[in-house]
Amino acid sequence: MITYVDTSTLVKLLIEEEGSGSAALIWDTADALASVALITVEARSALASAQRQERLTEAQYERAKMELSALSDELAIVLVTEELILDAAELAEQDALRAYDAIHLAAALSVDANLLTSADAGLCSAAQKRGLHIANPLEAGGGDEFR
Repeated sequence: MITYVDTSTLVKLLIEEEGSGSAALIWDTADALASVALITVEARSALASAQRQERLTEAQYERAKMELSALSDELAIVLVTEELILDAAELAEQDALRAYDAIHLAAALSVDANLLTSADAGLCSAAQKRGLHIANPLEAGGGDEFR
C-alpha cells in the first residue's frame, strides 16, 4: 500500500504541533511512502516561516532541516513533469485547489497511491472524490482507516 504524504503532514513530523502524534503514526505504519519533488521547497518554506515567527529557534530550525533531509530519503519521489503539471492544472480547475495542493493530488494519482495524508481539508476532499483513502492528522484517529 502506497501512502502519499503532503507537506502539511511532513511538517508535523518536524515541528511539534497539533496533529504531530497522528502524523508520526501515519508515517510509521505506512508500507511505502511517496511525495512530489516540490515537497522539499514547500517544507523548507514552512520551516523558515516558523523560525521567522519565532516558533523555532535557530538551532531547532537547523535540526529540522537535517530531519527533513533524512525523512525525504524515505520517500519515493515523484518528479515534476509536463504531464504532471497539466494533470494538476485540470485538478486545480475541477476542485478549486491551490497550485501545490493540485500538484500533490496529481502526484498521488500518478503513483496509484492508496492513501493520501494531509491536514488540508480541500485536498483531502478532492482526493477522496477520486477514490483515495484519507488520513488527516488533525482528525481524531488520523484518518478514515481508523474509523
